[in-house]
Amino acid sequence: MASTLDTGTIESRAIARAPKVRNFNPTSKFFHWLMAAIIIVAWIIGYYGGAMLHYGVNDIETAQKVWAITLHKNIATTTLFLIALRIIWRLFHSPPPLGEMPAVMKTFTHLGHWSLYFLMVAVPVSGWWNSSSAGYGIPVAGLFTIPGLGGKNPELTPYLVTAHWFLSWALLIVVAGHLAFALKHHFIDKDDTIESMMPTNRED
Repeated sequence: MASTLDTGTIESRAIARAPKVRNFNPTSKFFHWLMAAIIIVAWIIGYYGGAMLHYGVNDIETAQKVWAITLHKNIATTTLFLIALRIIWRLFHSPPPLGEMPAVMKTFTHLGHWSLYFLMVAVPVSGWWNSSSAGYGIPVAGLFTIPGLGGKNPELTPYLVTAHWFLSWALLIVVAGHLAFALKHHFIDKDDTIESMMPTNRED
C-alpha cells in the first residue's frame, strides 16, 4: 500500500515538474492571426488591381482598377496601426522560448521573424509614400485618411512603385517560408510550434 502511494506521489510530482507546452498569450495570437488575414487579403487585392487591371483599356476596367486599388489601400493601411501596436506589445511581452532545435535553426527562426517585422513595416510605408508622391489620398478602412508621406513628387513615383512591388513579393516569400517551416515542425518534427499559436490552445 505504501509502495503504491509512493509511486503515485512520484508520478504526480513528475507531472507537476513537466515543462508546459509552448504557448503564446491571447493578445499575441490575436495580432498574429488578424495581421496574417489582412496581409493575405490585401496582397491578393493589390495584385489583382495592380497587375491584372489597367487604366485606359475601357471605362469598366478603369473603374474596376480604381475600385481594387482603393480597397487595397483601405485594407492595407490598417497594418500601419496594427504593426505599431504589435511592436509595442512585443517590447513588453517576450515570446515563449523556442523548443529544442539545432542552433542554426534557431538563428534562421529569429532571422525569419525579424524579416517579417521589417517587411510588415516597409511594405505599407512604401505604399503610403508611393500614393503620396502620386498625389493620391491614403484612406484607412473607409473611416478616415492619413496625411501624405512627403509632398507630391511624380518623378519619384516610378521608383516607389518598383520598391513597393519588390517589397510586397519579398513579404509573400517570407510569409510562405514561415508557413512552410511551421508545417515542417508540425508534420516532420512533430513539436508544438503550430499549437503554440492556435487560439484553442489556452494558457493555463
